[in-house]
Amino acid sequence: MSEPYCIELKESVFRETALTEAEFDDDLQLEFASESKAAAWVAGQNRHHSKMGDLTLHSAHPNDTSNVDAYVVFQPVKGVWVPDS
Repeated sequence: MSEPYCIELKESVFRETALTEAEFDDDLQLEFASESKAAAWVAGQNRHHSKMGDLTLHSAHPNDTSNVDAYVVFQPVKGVWVPDS
């Protein structure tokens, strides 16, 4: 069996959407069976707030030492993106 595909939700997700940190574990990470399952989850979440902007899935940098495969960030409709710290 292959390893799970792990994503982490960044702070922008909770500032700009109806999602709350209380809905997730303390590390704000989710595991999926594959990248396509993770992308499908992100697409499903976007149905709830598409007028505000989109959640987007970004692959972790090759030098990222975490166990995360990708990060979920929020990009507002107006295209003004402020990276998470």
